[in-house]
Amino acid sequence: MFQSCFEIIEQVFIKNDGSGNFQLIVNMSKSRSRLNSIMKMKKVNGHDVPTKDEMSQKIADIERVFIKTPGINNVKKSIDFDSYIFTLSCNFTSVTKLNTVVKAIKENENDKTNINEQFYAWDNITKTFTRLNKNSFKKEYQKLSNADKEVFSSANFTTIFKFESAIASASNKEANLSSNKKAVMLKMNLLDLVTDKKSIENKINLTK
Repeated sequence: MFQSCFEIIEQVFIKNDGSGNFQLIVNMSKSRSRLNSIMKMKKVNGHDVPTKDEMSQKIADIERVFIKTPGINNVKKSIDFDSYIFTLSCNFTSVTKLNTVVKAIKENENDKTNINEQFYAWDNITKTFTRLNKNSFKKEYQKLSNADKEVFSSANFTTIFKFESAIASASNKEANLSSNKKAVMLKMNLLDLVTDKKSIENKINLTK
């Protein structure tokens, strides 16, 4: 159903002790007119169009996985069908717990691909945070119809990582540092990500 512009934003705030806050935003506001039309249809490109209730239920299911995961707290969700912006956030006691909840979501969705993969890593001694990306979706993308491939052409994926301490360096050359050097942002076309042309991997070293 996402045939127009949309953006996925992954934002992580890391405190000096390795705890922090995670937020995932799906912003389809630029496509709301088209989405309002699509929501009135039963199928698009051969795919069933979910109802607003079904979409809300899916987000609620993911929220429950967050809530029941040890080390995850202050879970919040926001569902806005006027602007088509959906947000899910939580606090975590450690980056390990953040990886645990991502794994739990994959298991809940019966997604067995790279089930033991880490998405994030934190070294408390060297004060290094790493966004890992060992997944490859290139083969799955190549199997899609041309109509389905169009979904990715105008979509973006953005990662934003914030810290209590200043950033000394970031390994991904396309990442941009904030003026106070306590945040780094990386924005790329989703098509480049799923076809392995670019990577969201980023090793961020903090000042000690």
